[in-house]
Amino acid sequence: MTISNAIEFKDVTFTYPESKAPVLKKINFKVKKGSWTALIGHNGSGKSTISKLINGLLLPDKDSGSVITVSGMNLNSENVWDIREKVGIVFQNPDNQFVGATVGDDVAFGLENRGVPRDQMVQTVKKVLSDVGMLDYIDAEPANLSGGQKQRVAIAGILAVEPEIIILDESTSMLDPSGRDQILKIIKRLMSEKNLTILSITHDIDEADMADNVIVLNDGKILAQASPTEIFSQTEMPRQIGLDIPFVDKLIYKLNQLGITIPKDVQTKDELKQYLCQLNSKK
Repeated sequence: MTISNAIEFKDVTFTYPESKAPVLKKINFKVKKGSWTALIGHNGSGKSTISKLINGLLLPDKDSGSVITVSGMNLNSENVWDIREKVGIVFQNPDNQFVGATVGDDVAFGLENRGVPRDQMVQTVKKVLSDVGMLDYIDAEPANLSGGQKQRVAIAGILAVEPEIIILDESTSMLDPSGRDQILKIIKRLMSEKNLTILSITHDIDEADMADNVIVLNDGKILAQASPTEIFSQTEMPRQIGLDIPFVDKLIYKLNQLGITIPKDVQTKDELKQYLCQLNSKK
């Protein structure tokens, strides 16, 4: 059976024990297999709760009719460990994920738990560290790495166990712009090479703009799900819930207001620059 959606939520409701009201209220969305979906929303909107539900760290409210499907399997207490084999999470602070004395030991941890033979484990560790540009640091102590290097190692540890889905839970928020860009470029490349599905939970609007699809979450409800162009062209909707819009979309919006119509297929800074240069050369 061919699976088209890596993740699907149907009428999912979740309430924390100490809360009187649900954090998520009958939400519905789909994440296409092999795609990059960004989940955006203000603090407390329910973004991180969704990541924990996908991985079975939390379970939906009983008798709510909630259905969570991951890689074609309906999440339940019987198959939660099978689903966790298919989902890897890279958290905001990589220090919380390190368990090994060296970079190599840390990346090998998940493989050791799965009983992978040592020869195969050594090859896998070297391969995934090479994939993220950290092979030269295999014997380094994680504490001595920069923030961006730590996130690369965290990603390598996830890649080692070959998940189908990677969740980036605010995983670039503690990095400087250069480190963030490097991590996102690595993710984009690995996604293509390994046919990974990426769910990026983020406050970074420019990061969301790189995705194939964007889900806007507000107070536990889905406001919209569409391409970044469609979402951010609706400039008032993100602002109403306290979110900014990417610089390029701001500029296109202003140009349109000034009577300079920008085609919808112009989406990036370079494409906009090229279009404006062409427009100017025709005058």
